Amino acid sequence: MNYIYIDESGDLGEKPSSSKYFVIGAIMVDNPKYLNRLIKNARRKYNNIIGRDVEIKGNKTNRQVIKKILRKVNNIDCEVLAIFLDKQNLHNVPEFYNYHALYDNLASKLAENIKIDSPTTVIVDKSKSKHEDILNFNERFSSSLNNSNNNLISIKHVDSFKYKGIQIADLISWSVFQSLEHNDDEFIDLIKSKNIIEVFKCCQK
Repeated sequence: MNYIYIDESGDLGEKPSSSKYFVIGAIMVDNPKYLNRLIKNARRKYNNIIGRDVEIKGNKTNRQVIKKILRKVNNIDCEVLAIFLDKQNLHNVPEFYNYHALYDNLASKLAENIKIDSPTTVIVDKSKSKHEDILNFNERFSSSLNNSNNNLISIKHVDSFKYKGIQIADLISWSVFQSLEHNDDEFIDLIKSKNIIEVFKCCQK
């Protein structure tokens, strides 16, 4: 059994104040206890720094604590993956004008790069509220996975503070975002094994 946790950084807007990049990050493990333990240990060890924050987040948590957690990711048997969109290429994305379709399209590109070799649960940070939008995402994402043996796939949309794996995925997507948006590699460079892919580049059809 595998577990994939997914979160994003940046936004999909086109306003002058919007981000230049949008990132979706993922971490896959065969047992969620590894990620649960990592976050629990960090909260216990750095409780005086983290304080009463209900979750670990890239844009809120102390940066030294984030670095400590990212280094620990290297000790876990996991797969780290992220896709990113340079929003200058936004118009290369089909249905870019529809937020939900755009997000689903980008997430499907992430899914294409995930090889499934056993029954898998996908846990996504909840960004959709309508049942129809959730069903559309689930169908698009599951059909895009590299799942030649048709292993069983289940997808959950959850509140991130309840799932520690989502908090790790948040740190991964945030670290990639910092590198792209702010030319700050100090976080993503801490993860030794990772696969970061640009999608819908200007040269793509």
